[in-house]
Amino acid sequence: MASLSIRLAVPFAALLALSACNADRSRFPSLEIRPAERAYGNAQPVAPTASLPLTTQLPAGVDLTARVAALQDTARAAHRRFLDQQGAATRVIDAAKGSAPGTEAWSRAAIALAGLTSARGEGMVALADLDRLLIAATEKAATGPDDDFRIVGPAHQDVSALLAEEDRTIAALSGTLGS
Repeated sequence: MASLSIRLAVPFAALLALSACNADRSRFPSLEIRPAERAYGNAQPVAPTASLPLTTQLPAGVDLTARVAALQDTARAAHRRFLDQQGAATRVIDAAKGSAPGTEAWSRAAIALAGLTSARGEGMVALADLDRLLIAATEKAATGPDDDFRIVGPAHQDVSALLAEEDRTIAALSGTLGS
């Protein structure tokens, strides 16, 4: 008896599965290019940029002290912009507490948080350059004088501390937003 019901159920299940293949496709959106996609679809590929040199050595004639000072100034200016945006971003994010993702208040808060993250990114570029200089100075100090390390090391620590402060602020605000 059980084998009879199995023999009837198998063809019925196959028929049911095949009927799903014949679904009404007019309910689904077309995958054709839409007018808005045509308007923006003419982008040209970006030309590759020159890659960074693989060496960590500074080019001849570059004044290390001036280069480090410029990178530190860049990071400090980015930090000032971060601090300038922090107050307004905090108010917007605090106003969005408890808002559901996708609501206008939540979206405004997410944009404010993205602005802070962008300001932090400017300092990260300076830190990346200081990282490379620190590597070169460390390599040089391992086999010779540590003059370069004494110039780059404190600047690297200074910029790292600024970015660590920004990281803590962004993490706290992200937690408040709930993202």
